[in-house]
Amino acid sequence: MNDLVINSDTSEMNQVLDRLIKLSANDEYDPFKELIWPKSVTEEKYWMSPELMSIHGTELEHSLSEQQKIILSKWEFTNFCSLNVTGIRELIIEMTLRLHTPGFEEMSEYMHVLIGEENEHMWYFSKFCNDYAGKIYPDRAISANSIDETDMVNLMIFIRVLVFEEIVDFYNRKMGKDDRLPEFIKKINWLHHLDEGRHIKYGRMYIELFFKQLQAKYSPERLRDLEMTVKTFMQVSVQKLYRREMYRDADISEPGKVRKVLIKNPARHEIDQKLVAGTARFFTKIGLFSNPDAWENTH
Repeated sequence: MNDLVINSDTSEMNQVLDRLIKLSANDEYDPFKELIWPKSVTEEKYWMSPELMSIHGTELEHSLSEQQKIILSKWEFTNFCSLNVTGIRELIIEMTLRLHTPGFEEMSEYMHVLIGEENEHMWYFSKFCNDYAGKIYPDRAISANSIDETDMVNLMIFIRVLVFEEIVDFYNRKMGKDDRLPEFIKKINWLHHLDEGRHIKYGRMYIELFFKQLQAKYSPERLRDLEMTVKTFMQVSVQKLYRREMYRDADISEPGKVRKVLIKNPARHEIDQKLVAGTARFFTKIGLFSNPDAWENTH
């Protein structure tokens, strides 16, 4: 990890980190003690906002009955919670490995705070899955095989975390205010969003600062390889929202075929682009992307 050390002025980041630490310290809400878990969550309402479901904008949305869509929403939200569990687990592992190592000295205090908050998030998303759906969907790991350099690998870890957090927060913000959903589902979505805003701000500053160093070290051609690796990761991350098992659990026939058809649907492609558009614009602003099309030729 010694290949990725901040050499540039970090005064702005240190000020932001101090502010984020204070904000976290002032947040006295403890979900372990204060989150009230209902005995059950009604299955007569949508668990995920219909506009966020993987069938939205497709023929399947119109061919399924209202009851079928409500059932599917349960499993779509279970998948969403499962992705939070597995994504947060990866985040905690990678952050812990970098605590108090060269290049991360000044950030380690906030990383301790971040790990603590993320552990809370993983707990309530996993408890929701186990208590109300009876399962956590397992993760399917994504590798970045075209990246070998240690500093690029380290940066890619934080890029993966940011992409994950921004996709999740897109859903949290919408579901946290959707009165069609059960109140408890609204609550945990909004609770997660309140913390994620701080984490995303930190992640963006970190990535921008470190990418400046890579720009000075690597050729435009090698940085283009990094861009394509990130875009491929973004695409596959979005595709995790189309899970064969959730269609199977909702009793939709030929779940594997349904997944493939939905992923290739032009309407879904447009929706998926919007899902990561803010992240892609950020990567374009700092020079990581040559254009803001997150899919480019990888779709």
